[in-house]
Amino acid sequence: MPQIGSLKSRTVSVWWSASTEENNSPISSYMIQVRTNTENWVLGNQVTTNIHQKNITTNMSLRPYTSYKLRIVAVNSIGESMPSEPSMFFITPSEEPEAPPSNLLATSNNSSVIHIKWDHPAAEKINGELKGYQVMYSEADKKVFSVITFERTDKTELDIPGVKSYTEYLIQVAAINTEGPGPVANAAVVTAEGKPSKPRITHISRNTPSTVKVHWVEPKVINGRLQSYELQWINTNTGVVRTKVINGVLRNKISENITNLDPYTQYDVRVRAVTGGGKGQFSDRYPAMTDVTAPGAPTILNATTIGTDSVYLRWLRPKKFYRDVEEYLIEFIDLDSYFTKTKKIPEKEYEVVKSNDMTWIESAVSNLPSNRHYSVRIAGLTQSLFNAHQYPGNYSAKEFFYLQGELLTTKDPRAIQAAEQDIMSAGIVAGIVCGILVVLLASLVFIGCRSLTCRKYYQAAYNYLAVPTNSNHFPSTVITIAEPFVEKTYPEVKVEDFIQHVKILHADTDDKFSQEYSDVNKNTRTDLKADTSNMHENKSKNRYVNITAFDHSRVYLAKQPQSEKIRQSDYINANYVDGYHKSKAYIATQGPMPSTFGDFWRMVWEQKSVVIVMITKLMEKGRKKCDKYWPEEGLEQHGNIAVKHLNTFSRAHYTVRMFSLKDTKAKKQSSERIVYQFHYTEWPDHGVPDFTLPVLKFVQKSAFANPPGAGPIVVHCSAGVGRTGTYILIDAMIEQLKDKGTINIPQFLLKIRQQRNFLVQTEEQYMLIHDALVEYLLSHDTEVRNGEINKYIHNLTTIQEDKSSLLQKQFELLVAYCPKEIDKYPALEEYNVPKNRREELVPMTTKRVQIPTKPGIPGSDYINATFLQGYTKTNEFILTQHPMESTIEDFWRMVWDKNSSVIVLLSDIVDDEQEFIKFWPEEDNPLQVDTGIFKLTCREEETGYMYTTRDFLLESTQDDYVLMTKMISCSNWPRDDQPLCKAFDLIDTIRDIHRLNDIGPVIVVDRYGGVTGCKFCALWSSLDQLQHDKTIDIYHLCKLYHKKRAGIIGSVGDYLFLYSAVDSYCNDQNEKDSALMSNHLILRSSKKNGTMPRSPSVQNKVPRSPSLPNNHHSSKAETNSSKAETNV
Repeated sequence: MPQIGSLKSRTVSVWWSASTEENNSPISSYMIQVRTNTENWVLGNQVTTNIHQKNITTNMSLRPYTSYKLRIVAVNSIGESMPSEPSMFFITPSEEPEAPPSNLLATSNNSSVIHIKWDHPAAEKINGELKGYQVMYSEADKKVFSVITFERTDKTELDIPGVKSYTEYLIQVAAINTEGPGPVANAAVVTAEGKPSKPRITHISRNTPSTVKVHWVEPKVINGRLQSYELQWINTNTGVVRTKVINGVLRNKISENITNLDPYTQYDVRVRAVTGGGKGQFSDRYPAMTDVTAPGAPTILNATTIGTDSVYLRWLRPKKFYRDVEEYLIEFIDLDSYFTKTKKIPEKEYEVVKSNDMTWIESAVSNLPSNRHYSVRIAGLTQSLFNAHQYPGNYSAKEFFYLQGELLTTKDPRAIQAAEQDIMSAGIVAGIVCGILVVLLASLVFIGCRSLTCRKYYQAAYNYLAVPTNSNHFPSTVITIAEPFVEKTYPEVKVEDFIQHVKILHADTDDKFSQEYSDVNKNTRTDLKADTSNMHENKSKNRYVNITAFDHSRVYLAKQPQSEKIRQSDYINANYVDGYHKSKAYIATQGPMPSTFGDFWRMVWEQKSVVIVMITKLMEKGRKKCDKYWPEEGLEQHGNIAVKHLNTFSRAHYTVRMFSLKDTKAKKQSSERIVYQFHYTEWPDHGVPDFTLPVLKFVQKSAFANPPGAGPIVVHCSAGVGRTGTYILIDAMIEQLKDKGTINIPQFLLKIRQQRNFLVQTEEQYMLIHDALVEYLLSHDTEVRNGEINKYIHNLTTIQEDKSSLLQKQFELLVAYCPKEIDKYPALEEYNVPKNRREELVPMTTKRVQIPTKPGIPGSDYINATFLQGYTKTNEFILTQHPMESTIEDFWRMVWDKNSSVIVLLSDIVDDEQEFIKFWPEEDNPLQVDTGIFKLTCREEETGYMYTTRDFLLESTQDDYVLMTKMISCSNWPRDDQPLCKAFDLIDTIRDIHRLNDIGPVIVVDRYGGVTGCKFCALWSSLDQLQHDKTIDIYHLCKLYHKKRAGIIGSVGDYLFLYSAVDSYCNDQNEKDSALMSNHLILRSSKKNGTMPRSPSVQNKVPRSPSLPNNHHSSKAETNSSKAETNV
């Protein structure tokens, strides 16, 4: 029996014993016969071996993974012997399959699934036990295969899920046995079309009263052939939905007009794409506001002549108008000559008068020729929401009057009285004629007021009516007060829940804010008396007729000896207002008038007040809101009180003035006091500032300046109610949350409204209080004193238990604001998009730099530039991108229009790059800019080691105005190969240059108006703060920068760079100061010893510290002035 030795997939090693019987003929060879278990010996294979080979490895065309037997036959010259006994069955080892599956077919009826099927390879080609199949698939253009092992042998079809729609895939299938996969079968298939992803609406343009133009970009994933778009708009007032299908050219940026819209209506617009796979998701809703349109016709109530050339007109506002009617057109026709005169009446030239349930408008028009018959008619003008256009409405019906010369003069009192009788309101006439019926009239008014809602009552206060004693205005109507309401209790909100609480109030376009504020108004007491304010001798001391001081909480002035005979000379329109756990913490008062300057300063002196908070400008929208009651320099005397101006400190959002008050009649040592006035300059009447954080800082700074034991903080705006109440609420609630850990804004507001009427006058102001407190809770105190910066950085960068750092959390807070498309208007208008180097780095609407408009050219007022604050000015810098070829003229127009005397260029000019080009003329080769309005000349260029300076002359071609501008170019700032403190060398140099001609903002240019320019502005501002206040607040600065130009803060590393650079600067300055002090001590020691040091380093003159006063005998007030700035 043959013996089997080593066995391989295609060979076998066999040996046997030689035949013992040769039968007289020697054995010449042996024959090996092999067969499978399914063959007979005749069909099997055989091989002949040499006589000497009795142990051979032979290739007999064996197949892998096959069962065989073999036998041996001896051969001599006579023939073949009988076969040996067959060997045992043996199986050859497996080999990888040698053939792919057959008939591979791939199909896709579903956009996310590929179905494949195939046939098994021929059994003899599998070369082993079939274990399954290896399926590989890849997108055709990527050829990065994903592998599926299909471990079934009874099934030859498979679904591949999760594939992309409308994409070509390569499919490969291979059989697998125990040795691995064999060769692959190939197929290709394109998946079915799927639904596209959401498009993105970029912006809305061309807003008219009936149309808007919607701009969007195609879906990021189309998943098929784009067939159409469905544009849908929803009227948010009515809920009516309209849809428009857009076909045609559908690639890239798409825009479409929506027409037949209602004027001054908010629509929600959305769009979706359609492919062969179906309709995709709608885009996020995008708000689209149609413009206002022309108002209806007013109704003229009265046209009365009041002089030889003047007529008094009274009319009703149009019944139908959109948003508002800001101005009016009054058309006079001289009926004798038919000469027509049209006069535009702006808001400041007419008065809105309210009396009970009726509101009318009145104005006087002068300089009309006398002895003429006239017709007059009036039309309203509504200002467009989106541009400078005004929509004129329909004219009213005509009224007729006759101007007769020299009949109505000031010498004819009876005629004047007759004319004025027509002008006076019915309520005032009744009061004059029927004085004996006062009690009855008061009862009727009280009953009538019950029908008024508290909300209307508060809205009535929005229209202040100034009534100085010498007023020539028409009589004003006093607003009556509604009956009292039952007091309500509001729940406390825990500090840890407050941020979420405010989010809920802001939801659904601030709906819950509106509900809560309305509820507070309804529950405000209205039965408190203000009889003293309404006394005849005190009415002239009230700036507004309907803003009075409650009797029970009013501030009493000390009686003056010379005024003992004057009744109620103790009156001033001011009330005590409580703080948190502090009675009379504030005095809320109106903006002083010339007739009350003395009373105001008497009050400040008598109440021992140290801090005055002023939250109004002197003039707002052409109307006087407050009179300047302080001296700009020198001394002013108000009765016994002398007010001396000591100093003024300017900050970005507010100004601090320092005064010395002295009672010139007092003989005591304490007859002089320092008083600080904190004047916030960016808070509009009835509105709120654009940014919350500066308001919070202002409140904290001014409240901190009030020392322990001082009198109340005196707070005033114009009327002393709206903005004044907002300030008080923010300060008081900060104290409550620090002490109690809770906040209760509505409850506290109800309380202090019982001390002065109308406090917190608008819903927007009410929201501002909440937002300011949220900002306080999020950032708390981010101001760092010099000397503690390194420790602060260490705390910021220390990794906490949650694997994060305070630095990371602080950074996420300051960049949390994500601007909406509307916030970037008009940067994303189609005619402005080509002016932006990067779409993500554009100015926010509130702080964009506007340049003069070119008539007839849309977007001609746009440049990609943003105002950024410094430490002392709100618009100290303009950050802008490197000008493109198409915007060079716009850049120089901006320099000219903003009077910028310094340009800092931080981007580099690359000659072989067309992108960042030189944007100034060569020397002595002037450039005409802006159609010849001015001429630009480069006069001188000087290249230094660190930077290059260029001097430009901008000369007007129309007058004698000349602007000198210096450009400092430093493309490698800040340098990586120098200490961080060296970044301030360039800043110091440019600050010195700017001080010589500080007439406009510093323009800072980097490639994209981004991170590098932001660092420059932030370090400049931080250096100013450090030198003025000995503190820095980089978080405050960067958060405002991000809200004005999102994206310019960069990364966490860029944010940390600002702290590290300031810290490096402080360390460097400390080392210099130590060296200076050491040299100073050596110099003093040498003088005492009678010798001078030989080292040249100490032979230089040591400068005296600028902080030392020149006059060692300066007054206490002057000494305080030199130290005060670090506290403001």
